[in-house]
Amino acid sequence: MVKMVVSLATLLAVGLALTAAAQVQYVNDLDNVLDSALDEGFDSPLTPDLRMAGGKIVEESSDSYRFMVAIRPQYQEGGTTRSAPVCSGVLIQGNVVNQQGAVTPSYYVLTSAHCALSGTSFQLFAGSNKITSTQNPTETVTATQAVDNVIINSEYRESMLTGDIALINVSTIAPTTATAGAGSITTANLASAIDATKSFLVNPVSMAGWGYPNDVFNGPSPSLRELTSWVVPNWYCAVRHITLPIRKTHMCTAGLPNKGPCTGDSGAPLIAKVTRDNVASTKVVGVATHTPRDGCSRGKPGVFTRVGDYLDWIVQITGYDVDSA
Repeated sequence: MVKMVVSLATLLAVGLALTAAAQVQYVNDLDNVLDSALDEGFDSPLTPDLRMAGGKIVEESSDSYRFMVAIRPQYQEGGTTRSAPVCSGVLIQGNVVNQQGAVTPSYYVLTSAHCALSGTSFQLFAGSNKITSTQNPTETVTATQAVDNVIINSEYRESMLTGDIALINVSTIAPTTATAGAGSITTANLASAIDATKSFLVNPVSMAGWGYPNDVFNGPSPSLRELTSWVVPNWYCAVRHITLPIRKTHMCTAGLPNKGPCTGDSGAPLIAKVTRDNVASTKVVGVATHTPRDGCSRGKPGVFTRVGDYLDWIVQITGYDVDSA
């Protein structure tokens, strides 16, 4: 990436322009300026880190998150198609068994319920760490298809933040033969039945999404961003989010200054490294369920729905093979 020196005034001007726009439209020049500016950072101690909020760019060449899918929910308003904030999900493999016992793979995007409920149709983008307004979706789930293909967990209660998990059945998004390089697509491994009961307390974890990179730029990041943190006790999370009903089905990450899930990171995966029989693997253990309404750079804990608590439901819907996870 070409580095460039960008003044604070320039960044604020770009941020104000994005805020004023009815719908963020990324063009190549703006995309490059924003990415370079956020990647460059500032030396001033008075300026917060402007690089998920506070996350670093996942380069297009990186294969770490090839299972991630960007979701652009859309809805109708006054006869016009409008877009809700971009959110995230991960591709998982299910299995369909016919009457003869033959197994056929099927594929689903695991995301948050409030992401799936924010639109009546969905544009899905897979195989790229960047998304732009001119990019064609890998697959579109229409409003008619969504009735059958978007499954919301029956326990979901917006006011209680419970059951905030959903599945989108896809027909054209599937793993590619090539598992590395730009354009490749893989599937994510979820927490297994053994992992489901683990607290992962103080475990290092990572997360990634296309959400707002900070509280200045009022729009999604054109590049996937990642950050690392660790799991904190739910009681601590409840104290920091005094108005939120933190439940045992939640998992919280440490609130780091100027870093954490932000608007547009709904459904983003929380990823932990699990070692079994001396073999290490990465598992999706949580799905982002809450982003702070009072700013993403205030150091409050990230709140995720614990995937392990809904593993039985995922298996029932998809036929996901827990034993192979």
